[in-house]
Amino acid sequence: MRRATFVLAALLLAAACGSSGNGGLGSIGDIILGSPSSTQSSDVKGTVSNVDTGSQRIDLNVSYINNLRNSSGQQGSIYYDSNTRVVYQNNNYNVADLERGDEIEVVGTNNNGRYVATTITVTNDVSR
Repeated sequence: MRRATFVLAALLLAAACGSSGNGGLGSIGDIILGSPSSTQSSDVKGTVSNVDTGSQRIDLNVSYINNLRNSSGQQGSIYYDSNTRVVYQNNNYNVADLERGDEIEVVGTNNNGRYVATTITVTNDVSR
């Protein structure tokens, strides 16, 4: 119950921050998508809108956070590192293989205020 309360509070805060003029990128990724700690993971589902390999960042149109529908159509950013796994149909891929339009599920944790993906599972490959 405490986790659900935290997520709800974060969603309300993000809705307020989303109108700040930056379209929600960065602030949504740092506020909503980040777990409360590095030991507690959180789950995010969304559609890839951009992959920035230089910044190790993936921008998403977020649809669910911890199984709660994000009906406001917010965007958010997730980050990845050399330990992040990308899986599609039980095969491993590189993050650079992700494309705009791919639908993904992400499990990750907070790492110094950034939501860093542990595992990215492609649930719908846009090119197939």
